[in-house]
Amino acid sequence: MQDILNVIVPIFGLIALGFLAARAKLLSDATGEALARFVFVVAVPVLLFRTLATSAFGDANPLFLWLTYFSAIAIVWTIGSVVVRRLTGADRRAGVIAGISSSFANTVFVAIPTIQRAYGDAGLQPVLLILAIHLPVMMIVATLIVERAALLDARDAGTAPPQVSTAATMKRVLRNLATNAIIVGILSGVVWRATGLPLEPNVDEITRLLGGTAGPLALFSLGMSLTRYGLRGDIASSAIVATLSLIVMPAIVFFLGTWLALPPLWLKGAVLTAAAPAGVNAYLFAAYFRSGEKLAATTILVSTVLSVVTLSVWLTVLG
Repeated sequence: MQDILNVIVPIFGLIALGFLAARAKLLSDATGEALARFVFVVAVPVLLFRTLATSAFGDANPLFLWLTYFSAIAIVWTIGSVVVRRLTGADRRAGVIAGISSSFANTVFVAIPTIQRAYGDAGLQPVLLILAIHLPVMMIVATLIVERAALLDARDAGTAPPQVSTAATMKRVLRNLATNAIIVGILSGVVWRATGLPLEPNVDEITRLLGGTAGPLALFSLGMSLTRYGLRGDIASSAIVATLSLIVMPAIVFFLGTWLALPPLWLKGAVLTAAAPAGVNAYLFAAYFRSGEKLAATTILVSTVLSVVTLSVWLTVLG
């Protein structure tokens, strides 16, 4: 238990400090947004680059890792969408947002700091392999599904706009991915690794120092952002979505990963990634498509608070 506390208390202590700093107006919202942008654009991409460039992945097959994780996403996404629509009578777009909130974990701001603190840099290997295809796959699939749901909702309401071609949607999504710092960091690490060259000592030290800021600043900026996500939505729906995100999805990953005999450290990393609270991307999708914003915002807050307990439980189960 003391080991679990040594992981959990600093993580959520930093989130709490960020929240208190924002609530007390010690730091402005603009400062919190700047910190989050630094984490997303600089610190985490550098961390991913360095880890990919220097880590040894062994002979484990990433296909089983991807099969485990994305099977869980598909199951939980479907359950979240169907249950919330039937419970609230929400439109198709809101149902999709519920599915995204259930399955799009906060990998950057919670999973990476938690896994790195619990298992060290070696524990980041499965997260990197998941992230390598997670963001592109989720962004493309989520955008296409929400676009289709928006069109069907508009047709039901008799206000269907001119249909946007799938090719145009894909082009926009791929352009966004090509300029995404996380993707750039991953690809740079893969390319460097392919050269077989070691990192020059000074470059290695610079990337170590920058990457070392990712965890603390991610958690602090996440805490600051929580002041913007009040309890504004349907609490029952948000509780269901948070339960799917924090309990059901990691449980599916755990059982599938055990059945497929994932390496122990990969299984732990995959489960803790799945057990992270709902990510901010769910809210960004909701805001962009103007549906389910309250549900997404409330789910982010509820799942982040509850993850203090659920992550402790999963760390106990995993050891």
